[in-house]
Amino acid sequence: MQISVIISAYNRRDFLLKAVNSVANQTLDKNLYEVIVVKNFEDKSIDETLNKLGYKNVVYDTPRWGEMVAIGIEESSGDILAFLDDDDEFKSSKLTKVHQVFNKYKDVYYFHDTREYIYNDEVVDMGTNNPDIRNIIRTLEEITPHNEVTIDPFNKDIKSFLIKYHGIVATTSLMAVRRECMNDKLNLLKRIEISVENFIPAFSAECGKIYHTGERLTRYRIHNKNSSIGFTHEDQIRVLKNYMRSISDGELIINNISRNNQIRNVVKLRLLEARYIMYNSPKDIKGYLKFDEHLINVLKDILELCRLRHSFKECGFNLLFTLYNSLPSETLKRIIRSVRRSNILLK
Repeated sequence: MQISVIISAYNRRDFLLKAVNSVANQTLDKNLYEVIVVKNFEDKSIDETLNKLGYKNVVYDTPRWGEMVAIGIEESSGDILAFLDDDDEFKSSKLTKVHQVFNKYKDVYYFHDTREYIYNDEVVDMGTNNPDIRNIIRTLEEITPHNEVTIDPFNKDIKSFLIKYHGIVATTSLMAVRRECMNDKLNLLKRIEISVENFIPAFSAECGKIYHTGERLTRYRIHNKNSSIGFTHEDQIRVLKNYMRSISDGELIINNISRNNQIRNVVKLRLLEARYIMYNSPKDIKGYLKFDEHLINVLKDILELCRLRHSFKECGFNLLFTLYNSLPSETLKRIIRSVRRSNILLK
């Protein structure tokens, strides 16, 4: 059984060699895996390193992340596909674990591990003094189980578990799948703008069980060019643009997987969250991104989110927040804020 590691990079060169070297330094026998790097640029230093290591170097220019990953799969030959984003790194035992799991569990079609966090090239955790980094880590830790879990994705009883721990199907660098689940889905994958992390587990689940380990085998890099993290106004525009791109992705995935596939609920959760976030974004950003949605549709989305999460306190807040943001008069908004502050002071 051979593993194909597919590394994808779009416009980012900063961390790619670190990702590549992390794969080169695996404890797994080098004869048991190959590496394909798909990127939309040429770079003398990077290309020389790839050539020296004997890794396949594919230059392919497309803004669709799904298309880049699909091209990598087409260029690969392994029975198992492991994915790595250019800004993340594998720990040295990652591929050994992947190989062991797929050898041992023939009914498992999707593998997922747990993150170790790096910021400014140092390993960080909840003990960091940086509150922004601590909040990011806390959020990701809360949606990720820290033990070994094997799940039948067509078992309706695991719906609540997957909604609570939807980190099991997040971050592409943590994922590996059996090739047979992806081969006939590549044309669909090529249509995915950004949501590869939803596509891979959703269609792997169509084939068999999903496996998650609490072992931290992948280093997840926190930085200001991350597709889902924004520290500045410019970063936030980029993140919101990705949310907008993810909406059509979510609809495409939901329309092409089985109704009883419980990963469908996770994809739907993220689709609803993306629409809610976009609607409540600043007007100037929505105008710039040409996002337009009717209030009634967003209110329906919020109610559906409540049903999925069983969180009615949060539901009430989201409804009120959305209604407030929908008010056409800034004067009325200022009056409401003033009344609210007065009530807080009176208490």
